[in-house]
Amino acid sequence: MAWNEKLKRDIPSSWAVKTIDDVVEVYNGATPSTADEENYGGDVVWITPKDLSNQQQKFIYQGERNISNKGYESCSTHLLPSNTVLMSSRAPIGLLAIAKTELSTNQGFKSFVPKNDNEATYLYYYIQAHIKQIEQLGTGTTFKEVSREDVLKFPILKPNDELLDTWEERISAINDKQLEIQKENENLTKQRDELLPLLMNNQVSLNYDLSAFNSVFSQTILSIARLAVAV
Repeated sequence: MAWNEKLKRDIPSSWAVKTIDDVVEVYNGATPSTADEENYGGDVVWITPKDLSNQQQKFIYQGERNISNKGYESCSTHLLPSNTVLMSSRAPIGLLAIAKTELSTNQGFKSFVPKNDNEATYLYYYIQAHIKQIEQLGTGTTFKEVSREDVLKFPILKPNDELLDTWEERISAINDKQLEIQKENENLTKQRDELLPLLMNNQVSLNYDLSAFNSVFSQTILSIARLAVAV
C-alpha cells in the first residue's frame, strides 16, 4: 500500500488514480422530434431513464421504444457498442446498466465507452460505489443534472492491467449467466402478464390452463433463485 495525496488515503502501490476521461469516452444522448412519427418504430434500440427506473437488473438490451434510422440521423445521439456503461445523469441521477447490444440513448444519460475491453464491469461497480459523490456534482434549479465536463474530471482508482484482465476473465462467465437468467425472467414475466388477464376475463379455462400457469410460476421462482446464486 502507498499513500495517495489526491485521495488522501492508502491505495495498492500498483494501482493508479486516473480520471474518467483517461479510461473511457463519454457520450451524451438526444431525442428525435416526436412530431415526426417516422422518427420512431425502427430498428435502433433507444434507451431512456424510464427504461431503467422499474428494473433492478445489471444489463439493458432493449427499451420501451425504438427509433428509426431517420430519427437517429436527425439528432445528436450516438450508436454505442455493447458493454457501454449507461448512467442516468438527470431525473434521476445514478441509474446504471451495462449495454448488451448496440444502442443509443436520450439526453438523460452520460454513456461510458471503455477504452479497453477489460474495464467495463469494473467501471460499472466503481460508479455504483461512488454514485453519491457523483450526485453531488449535479447542478440546476428545476432538477439537478451532472454535466459531461464534471463527469470527465471525476477520479477513478484503476487497478493494473494484469489484475483487470484476471477480474474480467472471471466475471465474464458470471455476467453471461446473469444475462441469460435476466432474459428468461423477463420472458416469463411477459407470459404471466399475458395469461392473467385471460384467466380473469374467463377467456381461457382455469382447469385446462392451471398446469401451464403453475409451470410458468415454478420456472419464475427457479429463475429468481438461480439469479440470487449467480449474484
